Amino acid sequence: MTKNLQLLAAAVAVLALAACGGESATTDSGAPAPAADAGSATLPNGVTVKQQIEVRQKALKEMGAAMKTISDQMKSGAPSLDQIRPAVQTIKTHSTELPTWFPAGTGPETGVKTEALAKIWEDQPTFQAAAQRLAGEAAKLSDVATGEDIAAIGAQVGATGAACKNCHDQFRMKKEQ
Repeated sequence: MTKNLQLLAAAVAVLALAACGGESATTDSGAPAPAADAGSATLPNGVTVKQQIEVRQKALKEMGAAMKTISDQMKSGAPSLDQIRPAVQTIKTHSTELPTWFPAGTGPETGVKTEALAKIWEDQPTFQAAAQRLAGEAAKLSDVATGEDIAAIGAQVGATGAACKNCHDQFRMKKEQ
């Protein structure tokens, strides 16, 4: 079945269900229950909701691993710039991509497991500002990491980490201890 026919069939099914009336399913909190197949919905970028969330999660884990590499190196007795610099580049690259990882329709309402809070989509200006702050700090980290000044790198790692924490504090589900 072609994509246009699939979309038409889905639209007809939705209209038929709407015509039947009745109440919408809700969660215990009263929020609309996610569709059973919300993760399989295709986004405008051509990937499914589930795939987009998986891409986002993978990249964020890569950023976290890169920060850990840098942190571990900075704590060691002899930090290796050969290990720090590639990790810095991962953070810099991903930080500029980060805003694209959260398209509309990929939040917790989908029912797909994500730690992203709905606030990302509800308060886009604040989210975009936080993402820009991270990208700016990551660019500064990249600039300072081209040199040999370990103390300057350490200071900028702190500023970059604070920008990461800022996003986590506002837009990421709190992890239970």
